[in-house]
Amino acid sequence: MRTRLLAAIAAGTVSVLGPAACASAPTAADVAHPSPTAAPSPPIFNPYGVGAIDPPAAAEPVLTVKGGSTPLFLTLDKLNALGSRTLTLDEPFVKRRETYSGVPLAAVLGKAGIPDSATIDTVGLDDYHYISTAKPMIESQALIATDRNGAPIPYDQGGPIRIVFPDGTPLSSMLDAWNWSLVSITVKTPTGPGS
Repeated sequence: MRTRLLAAIAAGTVSVLGPAACASAPTAADVAHPSPTAAPSPPIFNPYGVGAIDPPAAAEPVLTVKGGSTPLFLTLDKLNALGSRTLTLDEPFVKRRETYSGVPLAAVLGKAGIPDSATIDTVGLDDYHYISTAKPMIESQALIATDRNGAPIPYDQGGPIRIVFPDGTPLSSMLDAWNWSLVSITVKTPTGPGS
């Protein structure tokens, strides 16, 4: 499984909680040799990233789509205005059922004038790339999720937007396609491989 680091943290463009705020988090030494007087801490599992990050401002674009006939720079409100779908699925990274609402990838690509035969590069905030022809992603009902369990998705939990797939679709079991903290979609090949 790939290691995910938030590139924005490394670049210093966003801040995370400082050492004082994280003082209660156990260190590797604490886990290996717990203090006899310290109460055991429950394990903390967050496969998405590190630290809390402020949510995007209302006017801040969260998704850029380029390479089609119409470039898009979408805020959360503009993205959500493209249509909405809600689905409950088995989230493979946290291994539990979660309900996501968002916009079908097909609606975003259609608005940008990108055909399903195009090869697209979906890029996460941590510079993770997943490159695929759009058609199998559309056929797997890819959803650009903007909401999880009735609330915005925090950056440190794969948000504010991410790609998810309904159970039983071809890409639901291909974890590389589940791009977290999605920031851009760019056309690599306008009409797919071999054009």
